[in-house]
Amino acid sequence: MKILGFDHIGLATKDPKALADWYIEHLGFTLTMAGPTGNYFIETPDKVMLEIMLPGKGDEDVQELLGWKHIALVPADFDEAVAELKAAGIGADAPVNKREDGYCTFFFKDPDGNVVHFAKWADDRGMYR
Repeated sequence: MKILGFDHIGLATKDPKALADWYIEHLGFTLTMAGPTGNYFIETPDKVMLEIMLPGKGDEDVQELLGWKHIALVPADFDEAVAELKAAGIGADAPVNKREDGYCTFFFKDPDGNVVHFAKWADDRGMYR
């Protein structure tokens, strides 16, 4: 089996439109499609796509869905993106982690408490390629 690449990450939420709007406003995503079941597909210019949806039947607690840990995104300008979020009060107290090998991280949460992670590699590689 050969995996061709990354397609999207699904996020379950109680208010898909509000969460999609947050990613659009603060992280530069654009709306690709609003689905017939109330789900929203949004993506970055580099085609990192999220599907934001209502939890499935029987999913009583959105935060208890298994398998979700974080989304790792690679901003074009790491320092500028971090400064912009901190100025908006997002992750204001979170540290920027910079390793000796040039790898940088910045973790913050979206309005539903999902962890989002900015990554910067010394050689500018990223999972979006």
